[in-house]
Amino acid sequence: MRSRPVSVPLTDRQAEVLNFVETHLRVEGVSPTLEEIRMHFGFNSVNAAREHLRLIQQKGYLEREFGKPRAIRMTGSLAGQKADMVCVPLMGRIAAGEPRSVIEDIVDVLPLPRQHFRGDRLFALRVRGDSMIGAGILDGDIAVLDPDREPVDGSIAAVVLDEEATLKRLYRSEEGLRLVGHNPAFMDINIPRGRLHSIRIAGIYVGLIRAH
Repeated sequence: MRSRPVSVPLTDRQAEVLNFVETHLRVEGVSPTLEEIRMHFGFNSVNAAREHLRLIQQKGYLEREFGKPRAIRMTGSLAGQKADMVCVPLMGRIAAGEPRSVIEDIVDVLPLPRQHFRGDRLFALRVRGDSMIGAGILDGDIAVLDPDREPVDGSIAAVVLDEEATLKRLYRSEEGLRLVGHNPAFMDINIPRGRLHSIRIAGIYVGLIRAH
């Protein structure tokens, strides 16, 4: 069954803006104006404040009535976001195409909704390539993986071959392991039984963060 994509969580700056709006509403009884947001954060123009609000609204945390200076209404709480989130390290990139080097340094930490992403040691990798487009995994998306989940035939997994990684659906056989993409332009990768010792299943795919 295909995992359900979720919206990209708030960035640190978006969370700060949302917290400012929430606090202003609670203390002053009205939402801040774009100019007040601009002044508080030192933005160069009100357009920067407007764009932050647009992105926060797109993610479902507030609603705005256009044309009115103080017409922001909260629809999601930052405190509630933190309580219902799990922090998942973004480890780098993985190829959905030909295997390529995987960067294992933590480049970011993603707060993800706990109801969609369950696991004690989840990690994430950014996808490069389009061999998995048939499974709804696109270039630039972030794949969330669970290193503790047992692979079964048909699992989508991050497989490391000689320190290079690829995201594919895997199938076992008497001959070894077959890695299958979801794009007819890409051939299967067959790993003979004698080479299985040289591969590592880094994690089983459990969900997706859509890039766009």
